[in-house]
Amino acid sequence: MEIQDLLGIGRLGGRDADGFHHVMIKPHFKSVFSELTDCFLIFNSDRVFYVTICEKKTVDKKTWIRFIEDGIAEERKLHKEVILAIEAPESEIEDESMNMLLGYKAQFDGNDLGEVVDYFFNSAQYILVIETTSGAEVLVPYVEHYVQSVVHAMKIVILQNAQPLIEL
Repeated sequence: MEIQDLLGIGRLGGRDADGFHHVMIKPHFKSVFSELTDCFLIFNSDRVFYVTICEKKTVDKKTWIRFIEDGIAEERKLHKEVILAIEAPESEIEDESMNMLLGYKAQFDGNDLGEVVDYFFNSAQYILVIETTSGAEVLVPYVEHYVQSVVHAMKIVILQNAQPLIEL
């Protein structure tokens, strides 16, 4: 699992005398949090703990949680911010990857075809919407048959076998 496979749902605050940590949950994740027992604490890009919540309480409209694991309070003191995260649903990971392609140049046969301006999922695969230099739109399935490679360093999507799509 990679850190980009995690979805931040809130932040972990300080600890009280009883061993409970204050948590601030994003409003649209409150229902997810209410059922949550296992989660991740992201301290920074190379420090992630998998933890289990053993107890929750609400005091003065503040939510507090206690973990089974030891050492969290000590690690918390070493970091400015700690994110409470869950494993991201596969669709959220894919959408994030596709968002990265927006603005990339599309090349076919060594020539600039245009720019990736949008994408959508057609229930089978993602489709790239490429606006050509002439202003037309070309729809290209984001599959190995049509997408030869993506060069993130140069922000380029290199296409192959796309002649029939371009001619339409």
